[in-house]
Amino acid sequence: MNYEICVIGTEALLFPFLQFGFTTYTPPSEQALRKYLKKVIDENYGIIYIEDSYCFKVKDILDKYRYSLTPIFIPIGEGESEDSYYQQTISEMMERAIGMNVI
Repeated sequence: MNYEICVIGTEALLFPFLQFGFTTYTPPSEQALRKYLKKVIDENYGIIYIEDSYCFKVKDILDKYRYSLTPIFIPIGEGESEDSYYQQTISEMMERAIGMNVI
């Protein structure tokens, strides 16, 4: 099965992805973000890149698909601070894998 790739984020973040022909979306509100995620999940997108700042707004959806084969949600963008969704996810994965957070 062929899957599409979707990128969700601010216009500044999305610009490079447009050059590769990926489907992109900048949500105007949390409600629009949730509606769009439902749409791309229903349309069988395989990989959904989502800007880190949006991840906490839809954490319940991301958690629901955390152990699914598809779609795969990949946080992108900021990720530098300890309170980013990306850093928290990596830390949780490390703790599950080896029993402690070494980051």
